Amino acid sequence: MKRNCSMLLTVIIFMLLQACSPARDRFTLTIAHINDTHSHLETTPATLQLNGTRTVAGLGGMARLKTAVDELRSRKPETLLLHAGDAVQGTLYFNLFNGKPEFELLNMLGVDAMTFGNHEFDRGPAMIPSFLTTARFPILSANIDFSGEPVIAPHVRPFMIRDVAGEKVGIIGVTTESTPISTSSVGRTRFNDSKAAVEKAVAILQQQGVNKIIVLSHLGYAEDIKLAAQVAGVDAVVGGHSHTLLGDGETLGRLGLKADGAYPAVVSQAGGGKALVVQAWKWGYVLGELEVTFNASGEVDSFSGRPHLVAGDVFSRNGIELVRGSADYQSAVKALQADGAARIYPQDVRVAAYLKPYTARLACYRRQVLARTEKDLMPDTPDGLGALVAESMLAGVPAARLALMNSGGIRKPLLAGDISVGDVLEMLPFANTLYIIDLDGAEIKASLEEGLEFLVRKFEGCSQLPLPHLAGARYTVNLTRPAGRRVLQVEIRDARGGWQPLQPTEVYRLVVNSFIAGGGDGFATIKRAARHREDSGIIDADAFAAYIKARGTL
Repeated sequence: MKRNCSMLLTVIIFMLLQACSPARDRFTLTIAHINDTHSHLETTPATLQLNGTRTVAGLGGMARLKTAVDELRSRKPETLLLHAGDAVQGTLYFNLFNGKPEFELLNMLGVDAMTFGNHEFDRGPAMIPSFLTTARFPILSANIDFSGEPVIAPHVRPFMIRDVAGEKVGIIGVTTESTPISTSSVGRTRFNDSKAAVEKAVAILQQQGVNKIIVLSHLGYAEDIKLAAQVAGVDAVVGGHSHTLLGDGETLGRLGLKADGAYPAVVSQAGGGKALVVQAWKWGYVLGELEVTFNASGEVDSFSGRPHLVAGDVFSRNGIELVRGSADYQSAVKALQADGAARIYPQDVRVAAYLKPYTARLACYRRQVLARTEKDLMPDTPDGLGALVAESMLAGVPAARLALMNSGGIRKPLLAGDISVGDVLEMLPFANTLYIIDLDGAEIKASLEEGLEFLVRKFEGCSQLPLPHLAGARYTVNLTRPAGRRVLQVEIRDARGGWQPLQPTEVYRLVVNSFIAGGGDGFATIKRAARHREDSGIIDADAFAAYIKARGTL
């Protein structure tokens, strides 16, 4: 009996000491983050300005990212590594290996949590279980209802609670509601309102005593800013989807890059608090590092951090690789790393060894040359790659009078030099077929209005808008006008190469890809088209390959 009383007294004393001990005044959390890696597993060539000279440098790559993450964690062992969605789709790795190397490499990086991006649905829900079983980390989304997909539903949570140095940190996933119209099929999955879903998750976390809350978002930068301002209790939004580069404008400008805002963006909330919004550009080019200090109430007290541009050690100018150790090479390295925004990271040996067999299997695709371009072809310039793809669609279906191509379907530029089969498959990775559809002039104009409205909403706040591309026609727009009234004029190319006004009642034969034919990117009128409608069976990448091969030099 005395022993029991003694034990009880010990417990009571311990509880009193716990109750009397002061709460931690400050807690510092480090968040490392990436987003929209899009199957870019190797270091990718990117154009920079180094000492005012156009220079192609390698950026990103999982082996270099691993080194960058490990170095950060060696300084700050409790660092959380988050991925804000779209791990797949964009290179031959996904075309041929269906996401396996992407998720195994994210495991090797030590990702703590990820949210679904819209491109995780590019092969429909059937492929998602393989992502979930390969990933050794949770893939979260609070606003996706998987109840109609019982194989997936038990494995997806709206949020998670992570213990970091004795403090509870809540992480909520959220995915863009536009996914059903920006990907081929979501099956029986439903996408609910993101703001309402986050508010619900925040309330549950707060009831469980969690007052440090991160939203892991694949909504896009403009939507992240809105969410951070509107939902009390959110401390940070780690975002993706819009491929937004944040950082010091002057520093990035010296590298020939344009910052879309400060890192982090500081958002004022209605209750007087503040939330931080970050994003890490695209393709693993940047590893974001955000350090947040919370006060005893779980409010953001102070913060610091910066995006780290992850670079390789190969540089070229005018298609000629700079010789290591040469004056030009040393000057390029010095200019790259001068302000601390970018740094050359060696490749992690283990990650590089894992990737090597996959890379070897892709080599035959990459070596087959189809054509050559004398200049860089960029996706979103009016006379650039988008226009060329649209022309190839028209050439592939000669019965059509005009072609319409969505800008988002073109996933990479074609740089000056040889163009291989691999380049084409990475540029047009979705294996869309070409559809032949008849529309009258009024329906064509309505379709262009729908496509513009989708893009205006998606890229809200961006200084430039990637417009839909046409071949066999041209159009004039005023984006400052209200929805439904932005298209001012549409003209159709005639048989002699001249231009004639679009006639509202005349029926025109149009060629689009199967994504647009299904209503993707907001093209609802094309989806509903009730006249002639036919799947040609021609794959868009095949049509483009045949077109440029016939031309030889672009």
